Amino acid sequence: MTLLPILVIGAGFVLALAVLYFCRAKAWYWHVLSAALAAAAAVTPRGSMPLPPAGTNKPLDLTEAFIIVFLFIWGVGALFFRPRRQA
Repeated sequence: MTLLPILVIGAGFVLALAVLYFCRAKAWYWHVLSAALAAAAAVTPRGSMPLPPAGTNKPLDLTEAFIIVFLFIWGVGALFFRPRRQA
């Protein structure tokens, strides 16, 4: 079943954008750290494993994918969600 990984990764993407939209970007170093952690987790031997065959989605794999996508989108998305400036 390939729908579950798509839903989990999509949820990470949408949740990161929602957090950015409602809370706006924080200090730049938090976003850099977030993107760096996501990149580091993605290139580890566990993070770069191929997708499991259909029907064998393990909760740990899906959780890791969710966290990597959330951290990366939240880190990089700060470029587009700047804090509002008051005039």
